Amino acid sequence: MSIKDLPTPDYARNMRLIGHSDQGGRADGVQLMVHRGYAYVGHMFSKGFSVIDLRDPSHPRPTTYIAAPANTWNIHLQAHDDLLLVIHARDMFAAAEFQDERAYYSGALGEKLGSARQVANVRTWSAGLAVFDISKGDEPRQIGFMPVEGGGVHRAWYTGGRWAYVSALLDGFTDYIFLTIDMSDPTRPREAGRFWLPG
Repeated sequence: MSIKDLPTPDYARNMRLIGHSDQGGRADGVQLMVHRGYAYVGHMFSKGFSVIDLRDPSHPRPTTYIAAPANTWNIHLQAHDDLLLVIHARDMFAAAEFQDERAYYSGALGEKLGSARQVANVRTWSAGLAVFDISKGDEPRQIGFMPVEGGGVHRAWYTGGRWAYVSALLDGFTDYIFLTIDMSDPTRPREAGRFWLPG
């Protein structure tokens, strides 16, 4: 794509657009993390995440797409220390309970999905936190997974080292709670603590 073919930003100040990528035809990027010249992009509707080679920022190019398991969101991710943490959660927008999107934004998710009452329902999605080795930037390789019981992990925060932090919708809770994840062995991430506001 030449510079004259780039989209024109609606608003820009002291910045200029130098490159553009259609993310491999998946324009539904939600969260983006850049690490060592590659962007890792979680998708809302494309059911997975993409890798974009940014080493030439004027010509970013999609290199890899990793599909999510069935009925699973990989919308949020974090990259540091050659590790990529990718959330696994129920694809809420594909759930029958949320065919009217307004329902997703009102009330307690755990009540709507039954997890607050620990209803024994068949899980058709993957719930937890996946860990990928991204030392070869365009070849993410899953090396670990921490499963959770419930709707899954939503947000994640990781700046390297031993601890990661996530919000998760777990069985027995009406909404997301805070978890601390021990990353001392990235092949075996494990819950180290949890916190929530009562009620």
